[in-house]
Amino acid sequence: MQALVADLLRASSRFAALWESHAVEPQASSRKTIAHPEVGLVTLDCDVLTVAGADLRIVVYTAEPGTAEADTLALLRVVGTQAFSS
Repeated sequence: MQALVADLLRASSRFAALWESHAVEPQASSRKTIAHPEVGLVTLDCDVLTVAGADLRIVVYTAEPGTAEADTLALLRVVGTQAFSS
């Protein structure tokens, strides 16, 4: 989450202004289990950022580095990018 916020601060002056004014703040954190058609069930941390007074929401799903969930997310980065021939 910290890396995402740092990237957004560098990339967007509007985001930076909202972040500095504390208009953007974490609203909720939870864990969600997702049934993915390629890799099956995966449980991830879910964080929601909101902007006060607006309907903007950023939902971020992450996994703790070094966990099976992190390995599953790494696998999803390549699933569907490979062509198999028979």
